[in-house]
Amino acid sequence: MDGKKPLSYSLVDYIEAIDTLTRQHGHAHTKEIAAQLKVKMPSVTVALQHLAERGYIHYSSHKPVELTPQGQRIADRIARSHRTLEHFFQRILALPPETAHQASSSIDHILQDDVVRRFIIFSHAIATRTDCRALATHLSEAMEYLNADPANEYAVIATLAPGTQCVFERASTNLNGSAEAERLGLAPGDALTVGDWALDQSAITVFTPDGQRRALPARIAENLWVRIPGGDLP
Repeated sequence: MDGKKPLSYSLVDYIEAIDTLTRQHGHAHTKEIAAQLKVKMPSVTVALQHLAERGYIHYSSHKPVELTPQGQRIADRIARSHRTLEHFFQRILALPPETAHQASSSIDHILQDDVVRRFIIFSHAIATRTDCRALATHLSEAMEYLNADPANEYAVIATLAPGTQCVFERASTNLNGSAEAERLGLAPGDALTVGDWALDQSAITVFTPDGQRRALPARIAENLWVRIPGGDLP
C-alpha cells in the first residue's frame, strides 16, 4: 500500500466515479465505471489494478468494485470540495446551477484541502458577516450585470483608469437609492470621462461632455455603476 505518492488526477477520477455509482445504484461494476468516465475497458482494468495495489479499492473480476476506508476518505473529500465549490460558483459568482455544477466537477478533485477550506471561509464571511454586506451587495449587482448583458462591461467608477469613457447606469443599493448621485448632478445615461484621484485617494474626478468637473468621494465612486461602451475596460 502506497499512501505517500500522490494519486494522479485520472486515478482520482476513478475513485470519484466509484463513489458516485455506489451512491446512486448501490454498486460500481467495471462496465459502469467505463461508461461513467467514457473510457475503454482495458484502461479501466489497468487503473483499477493500480488503485487496488495501493489499497484504495477492493477489486476482483466479476464483482462490484468497492472503496476501502482509505479510498472512501478521498471520495468524501472530493464530495465536500465539490459542494463547497458549487455553492461558491452559484451563490457568490451567480452562475446558473448547471454551469456551477460543471465548473465544480472539473476542478473539485485537483484542489488541496487547504484551498477548499479557504473557499469555505471566504464564502461564509460574505454570506453571513455584517461587515461584508456592502461587498455582498456589490458582488450581487456585478453578477447581475454580467448575466443580463454579457456583451458589455460594467464597473464602478472607482475601478477605472484615468481617461476611461463610460456611461452612468445607476447607483448601487449600498447608497440607499440614487439621491446621492442626483445631488452630484448625475443621471442614468450621462456620458462621463474618468479623471484622476486626489493625492490622498479621498475622491476621484469625472468630466461630463460639456466640460463640467465633478469630484466624487471615494465611497460614492465605489458605488456608482457605469457601462463601458464596447466592453473596453482598461
